[in-house]
Amino acid sequence: MKNERLIIGRLSIVGRALVRGRTAFNVLIFVLVCIFFINMTISIGYNLFFQKELEEITGIRNVKVVGNILARSTEALMAVGEVSTLRRAVSEAALEHDLEYCRIVLPDGGVLADSDPKKITVLELPESWNKASLPYTEAVEGQCAMLSFPLDVPGRGGALLQIAGRFSRPSVKDVESQTAQMTIACLALVVMLLVHHHVRPRLKAIDTIHQALQDTNSTQTDIAALEIDPRLGTEALAWNKIIRQTQGQQVRFAIEHVRESIQEKSKVNVALGAACDALPYGLIVVGERMGVDYANGAAASLLRTNVEELHNQEITQFVTNERVIEAIRDAAESPLYKRTIVEVKQDGSSSSSVLRFMIRPIRQENLGVAVLMIEDITQQKMAEEARSGFLASAAHELRTPLTNIRLCAETALEDTEHNSIETLKFLNIINEESHRLERTVSGILSVAEVEAGSFTLMRDDVRLDVLLKQVKADHEMHAKEKQIQFEFDILPKLPILHGDRDKILLALHNLIGNALKYTPEKNSVSVKTVLEKGQISIAVSDTGIGMSREDAEKVFDKFYRAGDKRVKEVTGSGLGLAIARQVIRQHGGDITVETELNKGSTFTLTLPVITEEVVA
Repeated sequence: MKNERLIIGRLSIVGRALVRGRTAFNVLIFVLVCIFFINMTISIGYNLFFQKELEEITGIRNVKVVGNILARSTEALMAVGEVSTLRRAVSEAALEHDLEYCRIVLPDGGVLADSDPKKITVLELPESWNKASLPYTEAVEGQCAMLSFPLDVPGRGGALLQIAGRFSRPSVKDVESQTAQMTIACLALVVMLLVHHHVRPRLKAIDTIHQALQDTNSTQTDIAALEIDPRLGTEALAWNKIIRQTQGQQVRFAIEHVRESIQEKSKVNVALGAACDALPYGLIVVGERMGVDYANGAAASLLRTNVEELHNQEITQFVTNERVIEAIRDAAESPLYKRTIVEVKQDGSSSSSVLRFMIRPIRQENLGVAVLMIEDITQQKMAEEARSGFLASAAHELRTPLTNIRLCAETALEDTEHNSIETLKFLNIINEESHRLERTVSGILSVAEVEAGSFTLMRDDVRLDVLLKQVKADHEMHAKEKQIQFEFDILPKLPILHGDRDKILLALHNLIGNALKYTPEKNSVSVKTVLEKGQISIAVSDTGIGMSREDAEKVFDKFYRAGDKRVKEVTGSGLGLAIARQVIRQHGGDITVETELNKGSTFTLTLPVITEEVVA
């Protein structure tokens, strides 16, 4: 205020001098001063309005600059699934730029990230979501600028970045300051008139800056649009320099964020590649055109090549087995998720090996169509062959003495005159146990014959309706003893199959016998036939104890019995289902299972129909 009074005093001295020396000029100055004093109120109001508008524009632009930079970095973080880094970046941005709020909202309204962690409703980033088109919006409410930026996350979907920041309004002190400035400006009018021709170009530059701010499109995001003509003077040059510096800072900030995102992603990829190379199993990612997108060191070693030769080459150059190639093609074409396992014998110069190929489809964009896992099971196969050979040899050695024991027991049972009651009881036990051992030995021999390739089928016409009636008659007594509801739903017309009657009958006995054994009293067992698509299906369903998913995957393995204590209470060798599946697969069919623990199981036997002949 002291400086202002000094300026006013000096201007008064100059005014008195002018009055004494130049009356006409003083009158002109007086008229001009009056005009400016009259206009002072209007000018103050205008300046306040201009300042308010400038504060709003500046506030919105500042928030918009922060939002544009944050939008790009959040898109990159969401694309790589870095949710924790994304939330930290949102919180830090809100704190650093003093934002009212900052959040990322998905199209369904879920909040993925928020400056206030309590408002987060989506804990994990979904793999993908609706790619709805979300508009850019901005609004001003009081002293708060609220903007919404659409996000486009590659491979996932759209989202919305919502931020809000406050800006200051002109205060009473601002009004007093502006009033004083306008007063000084009016009192200094004499001086301004004298230097008007020197100041005019600079005023033009300032007016141009004002006009540029007003004419800028509300959706404009390029700050370079605020530059003005440099020929307007030093003010224009200074303004353009500030604009370029601000733009450079924005670019550097964006580049730094992108560089940090790329570095983090590169670190993750390097760590993932090192982990995959450390696996003892071969891992290959196959692309859309059967090209190898990725292969680890174990895969190259098992395929007897190197990683450089595998990369970007067609998988058919290294894997020639038709079943494996067909499984990879199915993974690319079929929308269903399934796993295919193929065992391939690989001959070498010094020795041969057995490789197990596991093919799984990939249902994520930009990650190929299938993943191929390779395992060397040579030692496992050798151990299985040695075990099968031992079992076959042992079974052959046991069959003869068991037959003799059974014959002797049957002969002794026939001589009832010389046997006491106790003797007959023991002979019956010997006879039953020898039968049971003989069935177990026969099962072991059947499995060994199938695995050795010496298992043969005695093919002939098989009347399936007759077989089912025979199986029903054989098991009806057992069902009545346990008070089990035993139902058969047989089609009125069944095809005549071409196969080994005894082997198919053995498989049916195993399936139905197991259903009755593992179904508690007063429950139900049903058998249903279905004929469709060139094959006959026989479904054996029960309401028994069922199995867990882990047991269901191993139930067809030799000698496997579930860990359920209720299963251990029932006698069995663990060979029945293994033999049944091997027998049906020899006929070109299969046996599958659907089960749920404590709710029952359904074993489905399928056989191909070769002839069209039907019987009534």
